[in-house]
Amino acid sequence: MGNPNRLWAGMAAVAMVVATATGVVAAAPAAPRVERVVVAHVPLINFATLYVAIERGFMRDQGIEVELQRVASGTEAVAFLAQDRLDVGAIGLAASIFNAFNRGLEMRVVASTSSWGQRHGTRILARLDLFDSGEIRSVRDLRGRRVAVAGGAGSAGHYLFLIGARRGGIGPRDFELVNLPNPDHGPALRAGRVDASLTGSPFSSAALAQFLARPLLENFAPGTSTTVFAFSGGFMRTRPEVATRFLMALMTAARAMQGEGYLDPDNVAAYKKYTGVRDEVLRGEPPLLYYPDMRIVATTIVDMEKAFREAGLADYATAIPIEQMVDRRFQQEAVKRLGR
Repeated sequence: MGNPNRLWAGMAAVAMVVATATGVVAAAPAAPRVERVVVAHVPLINFATLYVAIERGFMRDQGIEVELQRVASGTEAVAFLAQDRLDVGAIGLAASIFNAFNRGLEMRVVASTSSWGQRHGTRILARLDLFDSGEIRSVRDLRGRRVAVAGGAGSAGHYLFLIGARRGGIGPRDFELVNLPNPDHGPALRAGRVDASLTGSPFSSAALAQFLARPLLENFAPGTSTTVFAFSGGFMRTRPEVATRFLMALMTAARAMQGEGYLDPDNVAAYKKYTGVRDEVLRGEPPLLYYPDMRIVATTIVDMEKAFREAGLADYATAIPIEQMVDRRFQQEAVKRLGR
């Protein structure tokens, strides 16, 4: 699809030429309607395509004005999406969201935001003294231990730790979960308030650099994607064309972030404006993968639903069909219009 603003300007210019040549005053075509889309987001680098699409004018090119609303968690956003008070959620999946899907929530996942690459900055860390004494040398040794995870039970962080726990042969009830924000993990390990942590970037690197912890598991589960773009039921039903153009703008941004484009100054300015991420993190940590076709990583969604159900965090017993959680129509139409 072409730029609607440029298209309108061209049509207006043609009208002026015709009027001059014929002496007939022709009315200029009306400017296309700019559609406002309300988006809830947790300010994370995972949603970088959204920030780049806004700041580099890709949303404007699609005739969309984005109203951003900051939320503390995906669960908070889902409450508003269910009431159609939001159009889009840029959110992390959680056990509460799967419970909502099971109760018939009309919202659907329409694109994954980003995925872990072969290298990433999220690690399972062990307390320095426990590692050096030999008490904890692998994830298997975390049985019965206190583990810090941002968001606590049922969060995306909890799920990521469960993936690591599988590697060590321990189950969801074999450790004590402690809900702590990522920035507090290093100090908690140093003070002995927890024995281990699932810590995201850049805080895991900081804990290692300050000799507060040792890594137990790194670069695990590449391809995992726990954050998504989700559309409300009302947005999909009443404005499907705008919903498709919204994804086209995100895809344009993702394509502008590939390879060396990731550190393009205009892209970096967008990341920093919305997330506050520092230059040393952008240049020192492995970047996430932002797929140019914004594909839905269904394997993670299915596995998360199963993991939370098996951990006793679901209020239902039967697996939710993937069709009840995702809608691929908009992503597929956006790819069709933009090309691969």
